Amino acid sequence: MEANSKDIEWFLEHMTQYRIVKETGIAQSKISNLKNGKTKLENLTLRVASELTTFSKGLQKGV
Repeated sequence: MEANSKDIEWFLEHMTQYRIVKETGIAQSKISNLKNGKTKLENLTLRVASELTTFSKGLQKGV
């Protein structure tokens, strides 16, 4: 498992909440809290951070 805060930040800035939830299966409330700053990246579980990193890297390769 790999988690990279820069990749996660990129993902959150460039994708809509709807798409992130649909692509990752992570709860909408968790994504919403990340995007609006209620939850800090440091407080994510490794599983969630790893999943967001994986999807972010995949999307960045396509950009």
